[in-house]
Amino acid sequence: MNLNSFLTAQVQKLAWYPPAEVKIPWSAIFDSLLSSSNDFKKYLCDYLQVKYCILGNSGRAVLYLLLEVLKRKNEESRDEVLVPGYTCYSVAASVAKAGLKIRVYDIDPQTLCPDPDSLRRSASSRTLAIVHQHLFGIPTSIDGLKEIAQHTGAHLVEDAAQGLGGTLNGRPLGTMGDFGFYSFGCGKSLPVGCGGALVGKDQNVLSGLEPKVCSRGFTQLITAAATQVISWPGLYWIPEMLPLGLGETIFDPNFDVAGMPLLAQKLAEKSMAILDDLNTHRRHLAKTYKEALDTDYAIPVPKGSTPVYTRFPLMSGPGLIPKELKRFGVRRMYPKAIADEETIKPHLGNQQVSTPGAAQIARNLITLPTHKGITENLAKEIAQKVRVAYQITR
Repeated sequence: MNLNSFLTAQVQKLAWYPPAEVKIPWSAIFDSLLSSSNDFKKYLCDYLQVKYCILGNSGRAVLYLLLEVLKRKNEESRDEVLVPGYTCYSVAASVAKAGLKIRVYDIDPQTLCPDPDSLRRSASSRTLAIVHQHLFGIPTSIDGLKEIAQHTGAHLVEDAAQGLGGTLNGRPLGTMGDFGFYSFGCGKSLPVGCGGALVGKDQNVLSGLEPKVCSRGFTQLITAAATQVISWPGLYWIPEMLPLGLGETIFDPNFDVAGMPLLAQKLAEKSMAILDDLNTHRRHLAKTYKEALDTDYAIPVPKGSTPVYTRFPLMSGPGLIPKELKRFGVRRMYPKAIADEETIKPHLGNQQVSTPGAAQIARNLITLPTHKGITENLAKEIAQKVRVAYQITR
């Protein structure tokens, strides 16, 4: 073995891979500093085929702003928001920050779709809004929720935080409900590090909703640049070994609400050019994983849809993820169902609710990385390691 091969082998032994995409082009970072234009809103609206959107410093911020204005415009008796039993804690935090009660509905662990019976039981005349999610950017049908929302007079809000670039029956995810929101944080479809967007059919609701931009965004841009360096597999083990809380899921209703920093908007605008390429790569790796693993463990994709796959979900089973798999970016997602998280329980409108499907997902779901740092051959290697670790037979 020559020196170069030896050094390569040593780097591979130390390599740690992020669980989701954090890479954006260096050219986009430099261009965002040098460019005087700021057309991200126009680019985004054109991409989503909508007329209007607002921007905030995060997806949870724009969701909170929406719920606040809906609460003011509706009767006081509507004080509950229905959310999926297994979802990001930030969704629940937005509801709590708006002074509304969280009411959960169960989801099917085989499909990640809403459980229609649970949804009907949870919906009532007190329901202000129903949140429907496309977890990992995998499209899920919205028709059943539309019917229930119309019957109860609730607003239908699409959680497309992980779904930018995905479609269902030719329509972009996030544009099929009354409102839809997106996130541009690390690990999302467009991972610029911060920011969120809200779209909607009722421009009267969105008008005047956009928060004031309080920051140029130099800190966020520096963080984005540092992330490009530290996410290199030869270095990513350093933050993984430190108690930084990377990937930690917490419920925190005390988050800041502000406009999307100007430099972050420019960075997002310059990065839009790579979005479709990122999503194509994600779908290719998802296909690779499906071919290498038993499809009974994978989440099905509805016909007529184009998924994103910010990560590839697999219902593999409970237990700690072996360090060897964590090194390759394999992770759990949210640690508990919403109804089972102690910090969220005081904010629940149905505190005695049981969501067995959501609890099963929390126990059994693992995610495999689909980002640009994972090649097809590496994805095959990861799939083989997952098969051995979880005794998945083809």
